[in-house]
Amino acid sequence: MQTLSASTRATFPLTLCTSAHCKLIGTTDGTFPDFGHHSEREMGGLWFPGIKLLDGFWLRFQDLDADNVNTWVLADVCRQLSTGNCFQYDHGLGHTPVTIRRDQLAPDSVPGVILTYTFENHGDTERHIQIEWRLRTDLRPCWFSEEAGFCFDGRDTGSWNAATQTYAATDEANPWHVLVHCDHAPDSAETGNLWTPQGSGQGTCAALTWNVTLSPHGQWTIRFFITGSDQSREEADTRLRTLVGHRDWHTPKQERMEVLQQYSVLDVNDQTVITAWPWLKVHTEWLTVDAGSCGRALAAGLPEYPWWFGCDNAYAVQGLLCCGRFDLAADTLRLLARYSESVSGTGRIPHEITPVGLCPNPGNTQETAHYVTAVWHYYQWTADLSLIRELLPLLRKCMAWLTKMDGDGDGLPSGYGIIEIRGLNAEMIDTAAYTSQAWSCFADLLKACGASQEEIAAAKDTHQRVRKALNSVLWDEHAASYCDACASPAFVRQRLSEILAHRVKPLKQAEREALESSLAEKEAIGKEAGFLINRNWTIATPLESGEADPDKAQAALNSLWSPELIGPWGAHLSALDDSTMTISTGCFATAFARWGEPDRALSLLRRMCSSFGMSGPGMLSEMSPDYGCSVQAWTLYALYVPVVRHFFGIQPQAGHPVRIAPRMPQAWNCAALTHVRVPGGHLNMKWEARTDGADIILSADAAMHVVIDAPGYACAQEQLTLMAGVPLRISLRRE
Repeated sequence: MQTLSASTRATFPLTLCTSAHCKLIGTTDGTFPDFGHHSEREMGGLWFPGIKLLDGFWLRFQDLDADNVNTWVLADVCRQLSTGNCFQYDHGLGHTPVTIRRDQLAPDSVPGVILTYTFENHGDTERHIQIEWRLRTDLRPCWFSEEAGFCFDGRDTGSWNAATQTYAATDEANPWHVLVHCDHAPDSAETGNLWTPQGSGQGTCAALTWNVTLSPHGQWTIRFFITGSDQSREEADTRLRTLVGHRDWHTPKQERMEVLQQYSVLDVNDQTVITAWPWLKVHTEWLTVDAGSCGRALAAGLPEYPWWFGCDNAYAVQGLLCCGRFDLAADTLRLLARYSESVSGTGRIPHEITPVGLCPNPGNTQETAHYVTAVWHYYQWTADLSLIRELLPLLRKCMAWLTKMDGDGDGLPSGYGIIEIRGLNAEMIDTAAYTSQAWSCFADLLKACGASQEEIAAAKDTHQRVRKALNSVLWDEHAASYCDACASPAFVRQRLSEILAHRVKPLKQAEREALESSLAEKEAIGKEAGFLINRNWTIATPLESGEADPDKAQAALNSLWSPELIGPWGAHLSALDDSTMTISTGCFATAFARWGEPDRALSLLRRMCSSFGMSGPGMLSEMSPDYGCSVQAWTLYALYVPVVRHFFGIQPQAGHPVRIAPRMPQAWNCAALTHVRVPGGHLNMKWEARTDGADIILSADAAMHVVIDAPGYACAQEQLTLMAGVPLRISLRRE
C-alpha cells in the first residue's frame, strides 16, 4: 500500500501590499526574511521601482504587568486583501489580555505605505505595555544596475528628528531617500547599526520605543507613514506630506478594485476555478509597475521579477484583454515598442527591461513574433486602430527582423525561444509556430491600416510558406508529435550533452538509443530536420496558436495527453522534467480547448487552480504548486484565455461581428460569463446544456452584431443583432 504524503516548497508563504509605485513583500507571519534569487537575499522588504527602501520592520511587545511577555511578535493570522494586508497577533504574544492588529495599505496615487497598529486590552484592569518598532533601511538599486555600471550601492546614514517625528535615511553615493513618520512621539529613539531580526546589506537602523497604558477594554492606535525617492529629499518630503495629510486612502483603492471585478464575471459550479478567477484580476494590479519616465506596464512576477518582459507579456496581454484591462494592455504594448526602438531599433522585442530602463537581454526570437500576435489580439478586442497605426512601423521592423533570423531561408527563424536552455538556440518550435501566426496577424493588421495589396499579399504568402514548414519539417510522424526544434544532426550532436544537462530526469537507455538511431538516420539524409529531444511543453504551441494542420491536430493532442507530460498540477515542462508552470499548463489547456477537447482543458485548469493559496493567501504560483513567483502575469493568460475565448467562445473581431464559438466542458452544464468588454460595449453570455444540445442566452448593453459558430451544433440563427438590454435565446442542436 502506497504511503499517503504531502509536501511543500513554500519556505516563506508570501504576502503583498502593493501599488503601481511600490511593492511591500513579506511573509504571513508579518516579517521580512532574506530571500531572493536575482537580487540574492534582497527581495523581501519595501521596493519602489528602481530602488529598494527597507529590508523590513519589526515590533517587540512587552506586557509589563505579566511574566515572560517580551517578544518580537509573529502574526498568528494573516489576511491578504486585494487592497493590502491585515495581521492578527494573539496567542503568540503569551499570557496577556492584549492583542495587536496590523493593517497595511499602499495608496494608489502617491508612492508609499501606511501601517496601522491597534493594541487592544481585553482585560478588566489597565495594562502597562512597552512597544519597540525597529526598522532597517537598505537603499540599493534594482537588479542589473550595478552589473551594468548604471549605479552602485552606497552605505546608508540616518537620523531621527524629534520635532517632526520623522526618521530620514539616505544613501551616501546616490540621491536616494527614505522617510518614516509616526503620529505619536516615541519616548525614546535610537539610530545606527542596530541588530534586527532579519536584513543584510549596507543599510542602517532606527529603534523607536513607547510606554503605553491601556485602560480596561481600551485601545491604542499608532500609524507609520513610509515613503521615499530615488531623485531628491525634496521629492520625498512632498510625498510624505501628501501621505500624512490625506485622511482616507482606502476608499478610492477599494472602489477601484471593485471596478476591476465588474468585468468578465464567471458564474459556474466549479469551486476550484471560481476561487482563483477574481484574484487573477487583482494580480494585474499587484503586478503593475509605474516607474515614471521609465514607463508603466505589467511586470512579470513577484517577488522575483518586478520588471517588464516581452515574452511574459505576449501571453499576459491576451489575458488582460479577456478581463477588460484594455488600458494596461495598451500601456504594456507601448512600453515594449518604446524599448525595442531604443535598445536595438531593428524590430527585435526585448526580453526584459528593468524599472530604470536597462535591458539585460535584448530579446529571444520567439517573443518578437509573439509580440505581433499580441498587438493583433489587442486590435481584435478593442478596435483601437490608432494604436495599430502607431505601432505599424515597428511591426514592419519585427517581421523584417524575423526574416533576417531565417538565415537559410526555410521560413523558420533561428535563436532562443521561450525555453532558455543553454545550447538550445536552433529553429525552435515555439518560434516557428508564433512566426507563422505573426505573418497571418501582420497581414490582417496591414489590411486594417490600408496598406498596399502587394504588401498584404506578400505577408499572406509568407504565412503559408512558414506554416507549411512548421507542419512538415517540425512534424514527427512516428511520434505523432511536433518536434522541439529543427536543426542539423551536427548541431544536435555538438550540443546534446549541454542541452540534456539541464534536465531533471536523464534519458533512459532506450530513449538514448532511439535518439542515436534518429541522428544516424538524419545524418544519412544530410540536411536539417526536426528533433524530439526533451519533448518540451512548447510542442503544444502549434495547437495553441491554431497553426497546426487539422489532419495532425488530434494525433498531436493525444501525444500531449500522456503521463510523461501531464501531472497532478498540470503540464510538465518536458518529458524529462516533472516541474510544472502555469504557462505550460495554460498553453496545453488552450490547445485542447481550441481543438475540441474542452474536458481535458478543464482538467488541466482544475489541476492548476488546485494550487491556489499554497504559496501565500490569494496567490497562484508560477511554479506549481507553490514555488517560483507567487504571482505571475502569464497565469492570467493560462486561466482566462481557455475559458473566455474557447469554453464560452467569445472572440471579438475588431469592426466585424463578435464571433461566438463555444466549446463548453460537459461539467459546465450551466455557466455564465457577464460584462465581457468587447468593441462597442459589454457582452453577457449564459450556457444551458440540454440532452439534445444547449441554449445560449446573449445580451449586451449596446446594439451589437454577433455570429454564432458552434462546432458540433446546428444553429437556426447564425447571424443576429443584439439590442441593448434585450436578452436573446439561441437554441443549438447537437449534430
